[in-house]
Amino acid sequence: MTGPRLSIIPARAATDRALKPRDLQVLCVLGRHTDDLGWCRKSQVKMADEMGCARATVFEAIERLVKAGYLERYVQEEQNGRDSPHVYRVILDPKHADPGSVKEADCGGDDPCRQAGTPAGMSAPPAGPEPAPPAGPEPAPKNDPLRTSIQNEYERERTREEEKAIERWLKKAHPNWPSYISDSGPKALAEARKLTEAERDTAADRMGDYVASAKVGGRTVICTFAVYLAEKRWEKLPPKAAPVAEAVDYAPPFGPVWMAWVLGHMLDGPTNPAATAFAERWPHLFKLFGMARQGRGHRFGERWHALKPLMIAVPVDMPLWNDWKACFQQRGWPWLPDPGRVAYFPVGGPDGLEAFEQAVRGKPDDGDRRQAAE
Repeated sequence: MTGPRLSIIPARAATDRALKPRDLQVLCVLGRHTDDLGWCRKSQVKMADEMGCARATVFEAIERLVKAGYLERYVQEEQNGRDSPHVYRVILDPKHADPGSVKEADCGGDDPCRQAGTPAGMSAPPAGPEPAPPAGPEPAPKNDPLRTSIQNEYERERTREEEKAIERWLKKAHPNWPSYISDSGPKALAEARKLTEAERDTAADRMGDYVASAKVGGRTVICTFAVYLAEKRWEKLPPKAAPVAEAVDYAPPFGPVWMAWVLGHMLDGPTNPAATAFAERWPHLFKLFGMARQGRGHRFGERWHALKPLMIAVPVDMPLWNDWKACFQQRGWPWLPDPGRVAYFPVGGPDGLEAFEQAVRGKPDDGDRRQAAE
């Protein structure tokens, strides 16, 4: 030949889902170096170098192709007992009379392949007992036993994977159902199999909504999980409300912005100095405290958000926490509700309160800061 043959891939191999892309690439590489009868003698190391991958990748691809019936392989040995590059043939090509005579693809000058005809000094062998390939470019017959076997194995493997996925889903979702302890696992699994993956995801997502709706309706007994799935009861629920996004100026309780406003408000002094009770002296502050006890924050102006770098987290019951508590008591300020594990205070402890006050005074307000809690 004056150049390599076209790389030929059997039509059924090109659409065989059991094969990997590297398997098809191996067939292409072999097609570049075959002789007139479709045989190729090529080392796996050189094939890997040509494909730009590891030799193990080529080895695994060849094993799959041989096992699937797309490739025929003859193992060759040198006289010294060492392995020689194997000889390969794509199935459906005529059988070679003497595979051992095939020359290595990368040896023998600039003419690695012959253009046409039988090899020099060798008569063409008679056709083997294999069925002839389809005439023309049409794909192999649909009733090809090999293709059917591979396809069936693929379908069985896919079915097994789907079954495992359903079992994992049920193991995760079912324990959250109220009647889980007394429920029948096999019945729930049977109903789960009838659902699509999207339906199972929706069923799990709306479980809590269904149970809450049933309790509001006065039900004391909730149906089994199998019934919930079989009747697709989540479809009877109203559409799920979209979560409301928090405003960009919202600040959680006891965070840096929230505490900056609290301390700034206290530095201004009480709203009603003549009152004796804390709640009456600091009405805006205690309104904020009441919301904090319910886990609710508030929206604050930009100037309070700008003070975040001046605040630092102080863990509860640590020495610095106790210093701040003593500072509040000394100044006659009401102490905070229970913040949980941490609250924010100005950097530098009580000694840094003066610098914090200067920062607050130095930032002009666009309105009375007390309105932030109204």
